[in-house]
Amino acid sequence: MNLIWLRNDLRLHDHPGFAMAQQQQQPVAVVYILPQHWLQADQFGLDRLAKAKARFLRACLIDLHRNLYLQNIPLQILHGDPVELLQRWHKKQPYNLLTHSVQAPEESQWLTELDATGIEVTTYENQTLFSQQQMQPLLQQWPASFSQFRRQIEKRLQPEVATPQPPVPLTQPGQEAPYITHVPWPADFSSAREPSGFHLRGGESSAENWLTHYLWQSRAIAHYKTTRNQLCGREYSSQLSAFLAWGCLSVRKVWHAIKDYEKTHGADEHSYWLGFELLWREYFHWSLRVHGHRYFRYQGLSDQPLSPPPLNNRHWQAWQQAATGVPMIDAGLIELKQTGFCSNRMRQWLASFFINDLKLDWRLGARFFEQHLIDFDVASNWGNWAYLAGMGHDPRGQPGQGRYFALNKQLRQYDPELQHIHQWLPQLKSHSLEHILTHQSGEHCLPEYSAPIHCSHTVA
Repeated sequence: MNLIWLRNDLRLHDHPGFAMAQQQQQPVAVVYILPQHWLQADQFGLDRLAKAKARFLRACLIDLHRNLYLQNIPLQILHGDPVELLQRWHKKQPYNLLTHSVQAPEESQWLTELDATGIEVTTYENQTLFSQQQMQPLLQQWPASFSQFRRQIEKRLQPEVATPQPPVPLTQPGQEAPYITHVPWPADFSSAREPSGFHLRGGESSAENWLTHYLWQSRAIAHYKTTRNQLCGREYSSQLSAFLAWGCLSVRKVWHAIKDYEKTHGADEHSYWLGFELLWREYFHWSLRVHGHRYFRYQGLSDQPLSPPPLNNRHWQAWQQAATGVPMIDAGLIELKQTGFCSNRMRQWLASFFINDLKLDWRLGARFFEQHLIDFDVASNWGNWAYLAGMGHDPRGQPGQGRYFALNKQLRQYDPELQHIHQWLPQLKSHSLEHILTHQSGEHCLPEYSAPIHCSHTVA
């Protein structure tokens, strides 16, 4: 029997695991395991599955369950320690394990422990544009910056992105797990609001419908580069990230869909820039595999023995409660906590404020995002936080000296009408841009809003 262990590959199309299982003509079982420690809070009060993220994941699993059921294959959804559960299953019902290749060190440890118990493990690649073989010329001396990587890809290697494969009809008998476990989903998702921008449901069906709508029906890609820095709206960005993060969409399918669009409507800076963002994702994914544990150290990829700052609990609590006294930051935190999503521009503001103004350990910010983001991607999330902290692949950054965003300048440039602040902080709707700017700079605080928490930097 083949057991397909799904993690971030919750789809049927372009899925090597299902193709391998069908070729081997053996009974097949399919399992998703919600790790027990994802729901356990750490010393900072953080777990890995806030309500909005849990709701999106559950929708992904419900959709996959439905699509597999049409082929008489049950999807087993379990909760617990993945290694213990898979070992117990193997003792009762031996199997060959099929699962996608590891990304983070945690996953590597899981597969190492399973292999040590005698379980035959076969991995496949389905998270990246390019294969291990295609990336081999770069892996021995990994490019230190994205620009170097992009030039190598576009000008020297020019690897072809494999054509995505359609779903494989599964004809072998489906097997059920020899035990059941209770999955403790949140009983009430009502506090997880639908965001104004990311309005989509989880799952492969929703993902494919949105990709078609974005590229072909609304053709919103035609203004992608111009609008991608907006803070709210329905189609200001592609909003494909959550589908890619959970594997509801194959990144190869998205890449080829962009190329098909360009064949029909012509290539321009907007379609190029969306592909450019997919290359950024690719860079972070392979960088994590190259650097491993270094990705999660305070000094990141630096060889300097830097020490993290001491925890300022007052600043940390203000951040967690979206009560920093800086309206544009608090609005972004409220949006993130309630919806599991916020724009890319907002994420940069939040990270800059967290690192440079609150003086908190950037890794704590990365973990906070991991808890809440419905599009959490371990490589992209940690790679971007390290980049902004000066601990990653930023060629202009110095270790411990990250990129700083002057918030008032950013607000004037990207939301002068205060659409985002008014949406998430309706109590400030009567105030103008100048009112908000003088409050955030500490020059003249609004009487009905808390003063900005003490920061060493001005936000002017």
